[in-house]
Amino acid sequence: MTTEQSHKAEKSFPRAGVTQDGWSTEDEATATCYCGAVQLVLVKPLRETGNPKTLTNGRQPLKKPGFAFSFVCHCSDCRKITASMFTTGIVVLDSHLKHNRGEENLKQFSPQLMQELVS
Repeated sequence: MTTEQSHKAEKSFPRAGVTQDGWSTEDEATATCYCGAVQLVLVKPLRETGNPKTLTNGRQPLKKPGFAFSFVCHCSDCRKITASMFTTGIVVLDSHLKHNRGEENLKQFSPQLMQELVS
């Protein structure tokens, strides 16, 4: 593929998300929501921690300090939100997470809270 063809392909296939200001270095990486209003920074941890949960091969796919565990969920809420059969996620310890922007835009969802609001 020539450089010109490559540039045409980039224009016809949009990247996911509105903002493109994330970064990843040896010390930190970012996670940004689709609209770009919220951006979290995963920072290099002070010491190795982790959850002993394992996958079928007995090892975690990500074994970095601050990484608690990964999961796959196929509950009805996750299937609706992602329009897929399942969703994947990771849990990072609070000590290794900081808000870069948009903390005031975060909302918390709880099925129990929704039940209280409806009844």
